Amino acid sequence: MRKTKLKLKKQVWVVLGLLVFLVLSISIGIRIYHNMAERKTDEYKLSKIGYTLDDIKLLKNLPIDTYNSLFNSAKNDFLLNLLKEKYYLKANIEEYLNYAKIHPEYSPETIISYVNTHSNEEHYEYELSTDISKGNLILVNKYYSLSNDYIPETLVKVSRDYYYGTEHQLCKEAYEAFKKMWSEAQKEDIYLIINSSYRSYEEQKETYDNYKDKKGTTYADTVAARPGFSEHQTGLAIDIFSKKDTSTKDFKNSQTHIWLQNNAYKFGFIERYKEEKIAITGFSAEPWHWRYVGIEAATYIYENDITFDEYYAYFVEK
Repeated sequence: MRKTKLKLKKQVWVVLGLLVFLVLSISIGIRIYHNMAERKTDEYKLSKIGYTLDDIKLLKNLPIDTYNSLFNSAKNDFLLNLLKEKYYLKANIEEYLNYAKIHPEYSPETIISYVNTHSNEEHYEYELSTDISKGNLILVNKYYSLSNDYIPETLVKVSRDYYYGTEHQLCKEAYEAFKKMWSEAQKEDIYLIINSSYRSYEEQKETYDNYKDKKGTTYADTVAARPGFSEHQTGLAIDIFSKKDTSTKDFKNSQTHIWLQNNAYKFGFIERYKEEKIAITGFSAEPWHWRYVGIEAATYIYENDITFDEYYAYFVEK
């Protein structure tokens, strides 16, 4: 009887031992499986290259082909910096990278700004049709052009109170905004004057051809837009001076310009061609040239110190 009990006890221990061994084996197997599975994940592969978890979250914003190419290359800090930029556009990533190869001296911010606005392309050679459905946010520059028969539907005549010389026209909303701005400027003894407003395609052609005939195409392109490429055809752009400040030469530092810089955005107008933004706008500085885009867009452009071209690429065109 005693031998039987010992035998049974021994068998129990054997069974328990086998169970423990089985549990340990399964546990180790599961751990090995998870380790092998983890090694196959993107996160694991990218972390081995040197990317952090925060980096990997950023990399998820890449197109799939660009993302997959990361596994066969070293860590790309420049790419990460591109992804961190405020105006990064996923659709433009390959253009960013290609342009960076051509201009390694440019910062990620510059690369993104130039590519988004097509400033990496040749003026007048990379032609795009202006989307006239965008209303006050219509874009016209040295890439986007209007047809020779385009005439804004809401053009109205400007009162003689607001200009000198020949008759002027503006789109109704821009005109109403200008009148409000004119009234506010008056309170500070600034009498705003419209010097140029809507220009037809034919008027643009006459102006441009006149410069070209006298001093050649290169010069003409620096001082005037080619026909169809002028904002004035939109009926939303105006050249502004005042009774006191009438010279283009001195206007930049004038009381009128300073007032416009500080207040025009409140009425929906932006300074379109700034000196420090020539590489993007393609036009020489014109502190007298103001464009109506509406208060919301104008305020954002003013507060973030960007061009309308950049605003359009990120908020309107995409």
